[in-house]
Amino acid sequence: MRVAPLDRSHLSLAELVLADACVLDRATEVAEEKLFGAGPSAPAIAFGSWDGDELVGVAAVSSKWLRLIAVVPHARRKGAGAALLAACEVHARTSGETRMRVLDQPGNYLAPGVDERNTYVVGWLERRGYARASEPRENVLIAVRDNPRVTEERAVELARIAGTRGYEVRRARSDEIALLDAVRTEFGGAWPFELERALGHDPVGAHVALVDGSYCAFAAHDGNNRGLGWFGPTGTWPAHRGKGLGEALLLACLVDVGKEHAHCEVAWIGPRPFYDKVAGITSERRFIALARDL
Repeated sequence: MRVAPLDRSHLSLAELVLADACVLDRATEVAEEKLFGAGPSAPAIAFGSWDGDELVGVAAVSSKWLRLIAVVPHARRKGAGAALLAACEVHARTSGETRMRVLDQPGNYLAPGVDERNTYVVGWLERRGYARASEPRENVLIAVRDNPRVTEERAVELARIAGTRGYEVRRARSDEIALLDAVRTEFGGAWPFELERALGHDPVGAHVALVDGSYCAFAAHDGNNRGLGWFGPTGTWPAHRGKGLGEALLLACLVDVGKEHAHCEVAWIGPRPFYDKVAGITSERRFIALARDL
């Protein structure tokens, strides 16, 4: 086995690896984003593990995050995964990082941790010094087709009700730099990074609420895992909470997602009852956050 850097010329081979190795995540569909796409504060470096001329494993590291690691089943237990992990850890350490986290890079993540059903990978990482770093995270799935609570008519009605309260609810524009600045000032973190990617979706994957020309709420989809119909981020300025804006913006996004997908995945959720009340939760996924000191 040999480990070497990957570039975009290897993307088709990497997609084959991910299709064979990742049965719980749709990694193949976002392979380029996860292997080569930047994070909010750092680029990504991708590595491949080769058995002769065959690419049998891939991994990506960005800052302190092991963003992705996958080895085809027939090459496991032969050192490919360990070599990829070591290459990512060396890169992080050389970049000045003192701690490594698995998958949960804000802004560009395949999942907010390792799917709890993937006991093989959880155990494999734990044997290499990784420990559970938080309580399990949860994603929920919402049906966005044939769901009587997710309709264009309801989205229009919620926007109308917001209008009677003095709010304008509309789709964001692709060049709406002022929105990015407002979200950066109010919320910070990785949200502006994800929101900017959502603005680049076609059609724009973000909706906003304004009052007297000032932003007071936003919601986005396809800012992370573009093309998979994931919802988020979303936020409402404190002075405007409890006015129905979050519901109106969520519905607008769910209607968008329903034009391309049967379900919308809401990642790393906070207020689960809100999503259940607005649209109903179809199913859920739970993830284990893992980390180790370098």
